Amino acid sequence: MKKTLLALAGLAALLCACGVVPLPAVAIPDQSLSLPSSAGFENYVAYDGSDAFGGTSLPGLLSNVSVSGNVDYAGAGTLKQVAVYLRSSMPSCAAPPLSKSPLSKSQLCAAGDEAGQRIGTISIQNGAVTGFQLAGGALDAAAKAGHGYFGVQAIQGASLVGDTLKLSGMKASAKF
Repeated sequence: MKKTLLALAGLAALLCACGVVPLPAVAIPDQSLSLPSSAGFENYVAYDGSDAFGGTSLPGLLSNVSVSGNVDYAGAGTLKQVAVYLRSSMPSCAAPPLSKSPLSKSQLCAAGDEAGQRIGTISIQNGAVTGFQLAGGALDAAAKAGHGYFGVQAIQGASLVGDTLKLSGMKASAKF
């Protein structure tokens, strides 16, 4: 009996160390990302100035964080696919000339410099709600820090000023 309990305790410890014990999902507030025009900025990531996590952090022992939810693309653009990035703080990238509006709270960064922040790709359709799932090391880091700033890059199609991506019904899941 003691050997069985010790074996089960050891197995549980190994499972926890491997990050295979899923935890209940946590709701993340809806986010509405205002998109800049992507014309001429195809090689840039536009970070939104809103903190998606709002100070809610996960314990440092958790890993394999993923976020799932729905996205609704609205506007006059023709976007079909975007790459999604996430940072635990707003970047201070050198913005390309003519890209910064004094009314905008977004920040443009060269996509090549942001590769480590990429957490996935979402296929979208104007006026239609589609599902998504995102994951990656940048999501783990942002969740642990309690702050997450989403960025997007047009992969297929183009966005126009005034276009929006609304991320809703988001749930963050992690493993212990």
